[in-house]
Amino acid sequence: MEHIKMMRGYREVGGTGMKKNNIQGSAKLPLPYRSLIDTYYLPIKITGWIFFSIYSVIAFYKLVIDRLVNVMIILFNGEYSLDELGLFDYSDWRLTTNFIPFDTVLRYINYSQYFNLDIIIINLLGNLLIFTPMGFLLPLLSKKFRKARTVIFVGFVSSLAVETIQFIFTVGSADIDDLILNTLGAWLGYLAYKSILIKPKKIDRNSPC
Repeated sequence: MEHIKMMRGYREVGGTGMKKNNIQGSAKLPLPYRSLIDTYYLPIKITGWIFFSIYSVIAFYKLVIDRLVNVMIILFNGEYSLDELGLFDYSDWRLTTNFIPFDTVLRYINYSQYFNLDIIIINLLGNLLIFTPMGFLLPLLSKKFRKARTVIFVGFVSSLAVETIQFIFTVGSADIDDLILNTLGAWLGYLAYKSILIKPKKIDRNSPC
């Protein structure tokens, strides 16, 4: 009888442990405080997607829409014609386009005395940081973006879309360095997600295997 009770107790304890492990294993987000996240999972995820949507709109507006709106306002007011603005004029595309990696970055570094500091910060640090929230939020909100290569690919494609629109509508400059910095920024955001929100499992060397 004692043997049977011990076996039942072992099964109950083992079953409880297995149940707890299953709950943790099926957690929606890989965070240290899984029980809290599971409890408020839906409100947290909705808030996260709202924040990500707001961020995406602001980033795309700053990179593309703002410049297009300014051009449309100028055309509407009749201040300049389409030809005078050079919209869709690709005759001097070499002046507004760079396909040489790190050419713009090295130009800012080597000739920094000829540029205002704010211009250097906006074009280098700004392009690096503007895609960082994307790399941080995407793996937080969806399991599909929990791998680095997926986040890097999304950052690359998003930046490529922005640079392509800038080239087609000749607003701003289409620069491969912007593409590199944006993609690197998305990767840095992913690294921040991994380092801040993912707590590595501690191995207890004293515990039996």
